[in-house]
Amino acid sequence: MNVLLVRPPSILGRMSRQNLQHPTNLVGLASELEARGHTARVLDLEVAARDEAGEVATGRGAAGAEPTGRAAPIATGGAPADPALAALDRALDALRPDVVGVSVVTPHVPGAARLLARVRARRPDVFTIAGGPHATALPEDLLDEIPELDAVCVGEGDESLVEVCEAVAAGGRHAPLGGIAGLHLRAGETAGGTPGGSTGARDPLDDLDRLAPLDRDLLDWDAYERLGGHKGVASPGVVRKGIRAAQVHLSRGCYARCVFCSTNLVWGERARPGIRRRSIGRVLEEIDELVARGVNHLNFEDDTFPPTLRFLEELGEALLTRDITWSCNARVDGLQREHFELMAASGCRKIDFGVESGSERILELNQKLVTRERVVFVFEEARRVGILRTAYLMLGSHVDETPDEVELTRRLAKEIAPDFLTFTIACPYPGTELWNACKERGFLDLLPSGRPDWARYGYYPGLPPWRFTHFTAAEMVATQKRFLRSFYYSPAFAWRALRRVRSLDQLRALVVAGLDVRHFLRTHVAP
Repeated sequence: MNVLLVRPPSILGRMSRQNLQHPTNLVGLASELEARGHTARVLDLEVAARDEAGEVATGRGAAGAEPTGRAAPIATGGAPADPALAALDRALDALRPDVVGVSVVTPHVPGAARLLARVRARRPDVFTIAGGPHATALPEDLLDEIPELDAVCVGEGDESLVEVCEAVAAGGRHAPLGGIAGLHLRAGETAGGTPGGSTGARDPLDDLDRLAPLDRDLLDWDAYERLGGHKGVASPGVVRKGIRAAQVHLSRGCYARCVFCSTNLVWGERARPGIRRRSIGRVLEEIDELVARGVNHLNFEDDTFPPTLRFLEELGEALLTRDITWSCNARVDGLQREHFELMAASGCRKIDFGVESGSERILELNQKLVTRERVVFVFEEARRVGILRTAYLMLGSHVDETPDEVELTRRLAKEIAPDFLTFTIACPYPGTELWNACKERGFLDLLPSGRPDWARYGYYPGLPPWRFTHFTAAEMVATQKRFLRSFYYSPAFAWRALRRVRSLDQLRALVVAGLDVRHFLRTHVAP
């Protein structure tokens, strides 16, 4: 059984290179399939469409060949002008997959539809399946919107996808799938003519150590490194020549219920309130394998970091003896002075904190489970031990946020003086409480089809096709840009940034990031 797993191209354009990441979700699924005897490949069209050399990230991940250290050029002679479709065509021809799966976050819906139409046209007998946050939130709607889809995987796909592939291997595209939990099926045409709809929820995977180790040879490392440059993958702000970075996941789940987040929808409400953790031994095995292949920087990409304070202590002690640096996303609550000291000693270079708002009322309403006082504390402690700090801030983390409360967020940002800052417009993603609130109040703009314009559902959407109680779409964009200018154009930020420069490479990366921000701030958005 041959399986091709696809990440659609990014919609972020120029800004996307600041947040380049490996598609570890697809790599994990492909690794699980390979461990069960299938042939699985990953085609990351986000990289293929952005490769500045006009090449695509094929390597073993797309076309089935072993890694060569250099991606193959796009074929000419009749190939479509779209580099994403060119890469897809070549992968389909080389692998001849029996199953094609697409990972779908909300702004990828139109791209996924275009890719799956291409798959169906070139290989009509292929079984097609989609998964991811948007697929989990609106499975029936996605089946209706993309007629080329045979099924949608809801929530975790580690076991569901394996069972689907085994069924398709035995019975082809129209094999009966009604006994496989965690799916939404199209009636009649698939599942052996059985009724469509949900096959029932699948329990969250209780033992993450059961999962196959990530086969990172499925990725074309050279392509990511060409695009990432001296900041590597998933580590914006950590810049040095020779950086070779990778993501590592320690756990699944989150104990908070932030109204703008779909994490618990994807990982399963029945997994709450606990956070499912990998064993420290399995994590260290993965880290040692990465170090052996030349990785020198890790980014821990967890919804909740650390999964427990004891886990952090064990991890930090182990990293003290390894020649590697790392960064992480972290919640504001929990960490104490001794944890920051251990993190710095064990190689932590940067922490990205989810702050969202400087208003105590909004922090309570958005169920962030943090306080302003804790925000000030953790930023000071990280600064004290020399760890770079990012503040993730948001306009509209609750639908009723007022302009005065946004001003409180600006004042907090000035007080904590982060090394890096994002200020995004909260996006009402399907499956979140923010989505429900906006939908109920009529705050969502719809296309003639009756659906939102999914391609504009991102943190940098141009003019958002939604509004909040106290902000029109144009007011949100104007507020966002005014906020970012007040931070990035300030002499204090420029001084802090220049003081960190230790090499020409760091200076170049700083200039590139600055030009990207300047481009965004100068882009005109008509009301």
